[in-house]
Amino acid sequence: MSPPLNPRDLVIAINACGGIEASPRIAVAARRAGGLGVLDLGSGDGRALSALEQAASWSTGPIGVRVPADCAASLAEVERAAKGRIDLVIVADLAGPWSIPELTGRYRVLAEVTSQDEARAAATAGVHGLIARGTEAGGRVGDLSSFVLLQQLVADASLELPIWVAGGIGTHTAVACVVGGATGVVLDSQLALMPESDLPDDVAAVIRRMDGSEAVVVDGFCGIRRGGPHDSTSELLPIGQDGWLAAVFAQRWPDTAAAVRGVRAAIVDAVSRASAARPDGQPTASSLLAPGAPLAQALGTRIPVAQGPMTRVSDVAGFAEAVAADGALPFIALALSNAEQSRRMLTETATRLGDRPWGAGVLGFAPDELRAAQLEVIREIRPKVVIIAGGRASQAKALEREGIAAFLHVPSPGLLRQFLKSGVRRFIFEGSECGGHIGPRASFPLWEAQLSVLDEFLDEQPADVAAEVQVFFAGGIHDARSGAMVAAMAEPLARRGVKVGVLMGTAYLFTEEAVQHGAIKPRFQQIALEATRTALLETAPGHVTRCVHSPFVDDFHALRAELEAAGVDSRQVWEQLEALNVGRLRIASKGKRREGDVLVDVDEETQVNEGMFMAGQVALLRSAATTVADLHREVTVGSGQCYADRVGQLRAAWTPTTVGDEPAQPLDIAIVG
Repeated sequence: MSPPLNPRDLVIAINACGGIEASPRIAVAARRAGGLGVLDLGSGDGRALSALEQAASWSTGPIGVRVPADCAASLAEVERAAKGRIDLVIVADLAGPWSIPELTGRYRVLAEVTSQDEARAAATAGVHGLIARGTEAGGRVGDLSSFVLLQQLVADASLELPIWVAGGIGTHTAVACVVGGATGVVLDSQLALMPESDLPDDVAAVIRRMDGSEAVVVDGFCGIRRGGPHDSTSELLPIGQDGWLAAVFAQRWPDTAAAVRGVRAAIVDAVSRASAARPDGQPTASSLLAPGAPLAQALGTRIPVAQGPMTRVSDVAGFAEAVAADGALPFIALALSNAEQSRRMLTETATRLGDRPWGAGVLGFAPDELRAAQLEVIREIRPKVVIIAGGRASQAKALEREGIAAFLHVPSPGLLRQFLKSGVRRFIFEGSECGGHIGPRASFPLWEAQLSVLDEFLDEQPADVAAEVQVFFAGGIHDARSGAMVAAMAEPLARRGVKVGVLMGTAYLFTEEAVQHGAIKPRFQQIALEATRTALLETAPGHVTRCVHSPFVDDFHALRAELEAAGVDSRQVWEQLEALNVGRLRIASKGKRREGDVLVDVDEETQVNEGMFMAGQVALLRSAATTVADLHREVTVGSGQCYADRVGQLRAAWTPTTVGDEPAQPLDIAIVG
């Protein structure tokens, strides 16, 4: 992957909802600010062509156009309106109205892609670059998040093209993208509330109220309802999970030009300040996940890595011991185990691990009586750490008072504010790329939101409060590149004193030890290795599980469709789907089925056909087995080296240039070295 040779390439700015209003001033302002300004032609009607004519006449240099699949304007009409001032064409769909060969011979052409197959098709068609559009972006999307899609495309040796990332982009995630190998990032929804935006008042009002959970995907199109989230019949606007950033951008920067400069400066600043050591002793991005990092020291582990609790997988003491033996923090998943089962698992783990740190995973939404019994066993056996998924601040604080560190999963910025206010200081930010039960936000929009909330909170606190905060990032993390991206994104927080690490689940399914110790059967690992897609199983709104596609997934969706077609009450639909799921995880991971009070073995064919193979999108990124030690080495030492190599590459590549008829804006921060 070639690094950017021009700082202008770091930010592409496109007006949001081009089909409603073109907003030509956004493209002009972005160009003047040193970015690539692009006008979305929308339907290509007379208003769009008029807006293009205005943008071309106002701009001090060439601009770009985005061509949706349903754009009615011809290339000749667009060229006449632009008066020869187009230098970039973004095609939203290769099957769009304009000829790709004709375009590539005259302009710089970028293709929006939502999958690896689309990226390869675009490369074959001869485009000059790709825009990786994650599922959290507005408009046409695929199954993969921006974070995972970028990783997949950058790792594809057949794609020798620059890549920009769209979906979930703020200052933190922009840095992560460029460190991860992207040439730059795309801003669209983020600019919807800027003074240059011409969106109607009702659309702006809906966007202004967003927190990201309102976005829905309908037939491969991600958007929000113009009439609000409860109006399922109103127009679906192409604003994704990251639409909440529009209000953040509008509050932080006075106009589009300032926003473009601000995002670009965040990237350049991150590269310019990268160094081998800091005089205050705080870790740099290249050492943030290294052995002996602050979170590792706080938890008593060698590395700041946790093996997340996976139901019916991480319930084996031998596997936990293998993870702990290499210095990470393993967790036993109690799931819906009763007191006797929980005591057996935790006692065996405590015996085998001795003084080495380990933890237990609890479901905060489990039945009260069951959860109370599990917590009583935890207080008795006393693992060092507990993770509470779907938990409350009171639950975490009760364990903390007894000397057991408690981490809470936090799926939304509003909940994080509540937890911080109540005194909770240990968190897990897990994006919906993960396996098992997932939240509503993908990693990039979730992480961008949570980092902003933490920054706001710490700004109002004494300086020493930051050292109390501990954060595990999770969802789509599995190797050196993904670790480097997390480190780059979280480094400003770490400089304030916050202790940072990563939590992985799916990545451990690929380890030899997972099979060796019976956490999963060999066939489970093979299915994960062969996975080409994951599936979402929704039993009820807000109750969604991610797993690898398998025959059981087809059975699940068939039953759901049958029940809904029959007009069955939603409560009954949920009950029947939940009943269908019972025991499926055990069949997949352990090759066993419960018959009465006895567990019996099932053959491999039954395991494949009837099991639910819970795994995250990381399954699409790995194609070979590994060991626990090698996995840890990749994510810790490897991520530091990956970060350092990329920073060196960028420093060598960024030089003062002149683009078109306008000198590129000078870098706000010098790059030294």
